[in-house]
Amino acid sequence: MALDIDLTTGLNAQDDDGLGWATLADARDPSQVRPGVMLLAGNLHGQAVVRVTAGDDDGQVRFILPGSVAKNRYLLGCTVA
Repeated sequence: MALDIDLTTGLNAQDDDGLGWATLADARDPSQVRPGVMLLAGNLHGQAVVRVTAGDDDGQVRFILPGSVAKNRYLLGCTVA
């Protein structure tokens, strides 16, 4: 069963702090991208469940990768404190 990618990005892209990043323009539904939310991120070559840590005024989204889709699918659509 294919899952819709919430945030299109290369999972190897990192900022200076080692966090993954993407742009809000690459989100399927930008209104769902906010700190603490778990999303499916990636592209045709690989996907992972990520937790959004921050969004900047310039449209950059930062996230961490807590693990694989297989182990974390149940987290999709959840918000963590």
